[in-house]
Parts: sequence; structure tokens; C-alpha cells
Amino acid sequence: MRNLFKISFCLFLLISFSSCKKKNTSPQNSNQIVNDTTSSSVLSKLVVNVSGMKNANGKVNFALYNTESSFNQPNQAFKELFLNAVANNISFSIDSLPAGEYSFGVFHDENNNSEIDQNWLGIPTEGFAFSNDAMGSFGPPSYSQVKFTIPEKAVVTQTVSLNFY
Repeated sequence: MRNLFKISFCLFLLISFSSCKKKNTSPQNSNQIVNDTTSSSVLSKLVVNVSGMKNANGKVNFALYNTESSFNQPNQAFKELFLNAVANNISFSIDSLPAGEYSFGVFHDENNNSEIDQNWLGIPTEGFAFSNDAMGSFGPPSYSQVKFTIPEKAVVTQTVSLNFY
């Protein structure tokens, strides 16, 4: 049963993140704050701190979702970022977010192939995390575990640690 869970979870992650094939359009220095100013006034800001990276290879792929139905559907991400990886920790921000409910997924694409790699058992070999540092029991976390609210004109910080199996 435990192996079935691991395989199911890994397949979910593979499907969820493998369709993120966009090229990096974000700043290259991952210690730099990423300011996404797509609207004329700053509404709210999300600051994300990711810890637990084992090396500085590849990219950190981040997908922000703004609806329950879009959560973990990379083709429906509200915002995506692809940052150069650094060893240990990375921090970035997204500005000009309207107030509302959000969730995100992030993974360290160590070999820069735009996929979350797996071992021969289908277990992810690259680190991943979800908002609220949530983990599911038998697969990915539910939307209720990962959702968070960004109020108007606020700065919200999410701190997550990459998970490895």
C-alpha cells in the first residue's frame, strides 16, 4: 500500500509539473527580489522563502494559482517564475497581486529539464514544496491545506522547505 501511495503521488507530481515548459523570463540572480509589476499600482505582495536546496544546479520553478480549480494545473497557473537556483535558500517576491485566495507549488529542477525527475520506483528525486508547507497523506495536499489569503495592500510571507524522498 505504501509503494502504491508513493507511485501515485509521484505520478501526480510528474503530471503537475511536467507541463511547465516555459523558458525563464525572470531575473537570474535568485537572491534578488523579483518584482512583478504587471499593474500600475501595487496592490499586495507575496514573499516566498524556500529552504532545503541541496545544490545550485538548474532552476527553481514556481507556479502561483488563484482558484481552487486551477491548483496544481500548470497550464492554468496565475503566475509562473523560473529562477536560477542557489545552494540552501532562495527568496523572491511577487508584487501587484489583487486581494484573494492563492496557493502555489515549487520544485527544484536540478537538471533544468522542466520536469520533476523520479527514480526507478517513480519517487521524486528533486525537491518540491507546496504553500503552507503542506504535505498530503496519500498523494499531494488538498486545496484546503495549501490555500492562503492575501488581503488588500498587504505583504504576505510564505516559508516552505523542499521535500525529498
